[in-house]
Amino acid sequence: MIPGVGFASACAAWELEGLIREVLAEARAVLNAARVEPIEIRQLAAPAHKSDSRMLASVARELELELVFPSASALVDCDEEVLTESARARTTAGVGSVAEAAALAAAGEGARLLLPRRLSARASCAVARVDTHHVFAVARVDTHHVFKESS
Repeated sequence: MIPGVGFASACAAWELEGLIREVLAEARAVLNAARVEPIEIRQLAAPAHKSDSRMLASVARELELELVFPSASALVDCDEEVLTESARARTTAGVGSVAEAAALAAAGEGARLLLPRRLSARASCAVARVDTHHVFAVARVDTHHVFKESS
């Protein structure tokens, strides 16, 4: 299970971290209701053009998550699977939802959205997972354009 985020440059760390924590709590509740075993969350996905964000790096450290940065083309490859549409995301990233596309791209082949994006004032967060228990339908996603932040 991988959360994906999108955020405005004016977003504060407390806002993004709070949104991620809320969304992950909701995702765990969905899995519990579906009687799916809890899944450890190790990564946080954000679009590659946000890889130099100190605020994002700070949030990832606080949440003890490794950052992964799907490329712009990997996000676009996932656009057919996103569930929501933002005019701003469409204009800036070429996808309906940056958070949803980032989560899907980072989760890899067979990924589906567990939760569509949730919004705060300056951020969005969505959660994707691979259907290993046949709880969710399987889709194909090209992950060749995903890279990780080097430590």
